[in-house]
Amino acid sequence: MITIRYAKERLTSNLRLGLFFFGTGLLLFVGELLFSGADNSMSVIGSGQIFGGSTLLAVYYFEYKKQYLTLRNGVLTKHTLFPKHIQLTQLKSIKEFAGDLKLITSKQEFIVNTQIVDPISLAELINELQRYDLN
Repeated sequence: MITIRYAKERLTSNLRLGLFFFGTGLLLFVGELLFSGADNSMSVIGSGQIFGGSTLLAVYYFEYKKQYLTLRNGVLTKHTLFPKHIQLTQLKSIKEFAGDLKLITSKQEFIVNTQIVDPISLAELINELQRYDLN
């Protein structure tokens, strides 16, 4: 099994943004409760910040655990909320378009966003795809 990992910058930024929004929201929410009881506008904003931060932290955790792609037994899987699969033995062509890799079969297109992939993992993926000679 080959795992194509997310770039460390992507994971780190999701973690930092999640912690920032969650912390800011917590400060706004608690500060509103402690220092002002009549107006709830800051606590509503704080609740939204907490929700946004929690969502980013959940995205970070999912991406950290699952990573971007896995290649197992000739099947390439993109790990999203609803995973996408492609059989590499059914590939008709591989095209590079706008920096992304487009894997094409007779039934589907599978796009690999190379901007969010770790460079070492990307080299592994390209090396593996070269095994399928599609000239």
